[in-house]
Amino acid sequence: MRRLKPQHVTAAAVAVSCFGLALANGGFDGTTFAAAALTVWLGVILLLAIGLVPRAEPPVAARVAGLCLGGLVAFTALSLLWGNDAGHAFEDVVRLLLYVGVFVLVVIACGRGEARAWINGLGIALAAVAAVALLARYEPSLFGNPDADVAERLPAALGRLTYPIGYWNALAALMATAILLLTWLGVFARSRAGRTVAVAAMPLAVLALWMTDSRGGVVAAAIAFVILAATSVGRARLAANVLLGSLSGIVLIVVLLGFDELRDQPTAEAAAGQGDAMLVITLALVAAMGAARWWLDPRLQGFEVSRRLAIGVVAAAAAGALVLVVLSDPIQRIDDFKEPPRAVAPAGDVGLLRGGGSGRYQFWEAAVGAFEDRPIGGQGAAGYTPYWLEHRDVAIPATRAHSLPFETLAELGVVGFAFLVGFFATGAVVGWRRARSPGAPPEAAPALAVFGVGLAASAVDWTADLPAVFAVVIITAALLTGPATLAPDGSRPVRRVFGEVRSRRRFAAGVAVLLVAWVSICAAGLLLLEDRKVESSRDAANRGDLAAALDAADDAADLEPWAAEPRTQQALVYELQGDYTAAREAIAEAIDRAPRDYQLRLIAARIDTEAGDPASAKAQVASARALNPLDPIVRFAEEYRG
Repeated sequence: MRRLKPQHVTAAAVAVSCFGLALANGGFDGTTFAAAALTVWLGVILLLAIGLVPRAEPPVAARVAGLCLGGLVAFTALSLLWGNDAGHAFEDVVRLLLYVGVFVLVVIACGRGEARAWINGLGIALAAVAAVALLARYEPSLFGNPDADVAERLPAALGRLTYPIGYWNALAALMATAILLLTWLGVFARSRAGRTVAVAAMPLAVLALWMTDSRGGVVAAAIAFVILAATSVGRARLAANVLLGSLSGIVLIVVLLGFDELRDQPTAEAAAGQGDAMLVITLALVAAMGAARWWLDPRLQGFEVSRRLAIGVVAAAAAGALVLVVLSDPIQRIDDFKEPPRAVAPAGDVGLLRGGGSGRYQFWEAAVGAFEDRPIGGQGAAGYTPYWLEHRDVAIPATRAHSLPFETLAELGVVGFAFLVGFFATGAVVGWRRARSPGAPPEAAPALAVFGVGLAASAVDWTADLPAVFAVVIITAALLTGPATLAPDGSRPVRRVFGEVRSRRRFAAGVAVLLVAWVSICAAGLLLLEDRKVESSRDAANRGDLAAALDAADDAADLEPWAAEPRTQQALVYELQGDYTAAREAIAEAIDRAPRDYQLRLIAARIDTEAGDPASAKAQVASARALNPLDPIVRFAEEYRG
């Protein structure tokens, strides 16, 4: 215990928090990220209240990035006034408040040159995620058979590694980050044991990345290593670790290729025995890699190569990449990407070299259309989904644009996009300067590379909606713009004191942070309570206690009077009670709060039919058809109503 230092506590807290969020379905559910927002902002208040913060004021870059992120939150909240569904938009606000809280917490908790604990914590958490992801495939019964859930919910994704995040591309982004951080820790960890464990864990992340079958994850990893090579010292040792980890990961991939059921049909009976065998092989290889890295550690310390050889290797790699690009027929690849998906791919029909964009070009094209329709303020938060359903050309029920920039343009227009660009540009420019600065701490390089992974992943997918993935981006942005990646000032050591006398400016800044914290806690608490009440109402309805179900739905409506979901739940409970007059009133109120939600129109049509009003039911189905013309259920309802 005497050897325990504050940085150890910080690293452990970061590791536990990130790992726990990953296990909670990536933090996707409103209840989860609302609880996380509450926890983070309470942590901010605690740090400010007891004075355990560095003396130095946040750098200008951190204030600029924080204001951009805060501006994005404020404009998202403002868009509730013109958006389609204020309830879902409010969820977006709370999620963004979580990200603001993480950013503020990292900035105020770090002194100059104190990024290492956060880098260590992220590396530990993501290595653990890789291990759990593989173990869930090898021994699925330990985790509730997540592959069976995937097979039932999305059969085309069977075979892709998704647990614990729930989405293969998001897991791939985390695995790309894990490989990067473990590579860096294999060189810069302060103990021989730490360097050994980091490299020994790399094959787990390599295999997990390959099993996600995510092209975006592989590209993000390549971008990250280019950034790391351009900014970090010790490039020869980094390359040696990459070689060791990649080769051992490739060995596991080759072994897995011989286990067809485990790889492509994990719910098959034969997969159980193959999982047991693969687990033994994986443990043996990790142990062998650890022993090899331990033996090599003294020999790798101080290992360098000549500048001429390094330039030659880089040139050869660049030439090889160029040849691969040319051979891949990039024009045809672009055409394939633009081509709309014709049908759902069968399970196992995947591959990193497959063509097509899975509808992304169409998603982005619709986002541009939504932006052109309302260029200043956009469609409003959560407004992309109804626009897509109304204007889509392909029958894919997408709820997101699969790109944070495109979705921001669609929902928040040029104003929201400016805030987003300001945040990312500040982190990238300031991070690049610090990582390239001769006196900067070595942690600036991996932080910038991880930031690059997050930026690349969010540009081509909806990882921003998964706090377990995007919070890593926010943490590295705070490290890059805050004091954590500034060189320690030897003349003024960082101290944490109680009762420090602050300037008026710092006092005003502290008051502003506390005000934002109070608003964030209230918003997160409202969302958390509303979600719990709606869920409680559903549970009560399922067990037949309709009185309790209605009481809980009423409480949810009182908590969020602007949201459609509580009113919808009220309507469903009234429908079960046979009170169709009250059900029609409740669903009408829900439609008033989300007028472009076609599903509410279908519920209203069903209730109207039960109430003996076929004309109104037919009109509701017609409205649903206008809002979602390609939906087969809407077409069936239209034909049925007549």
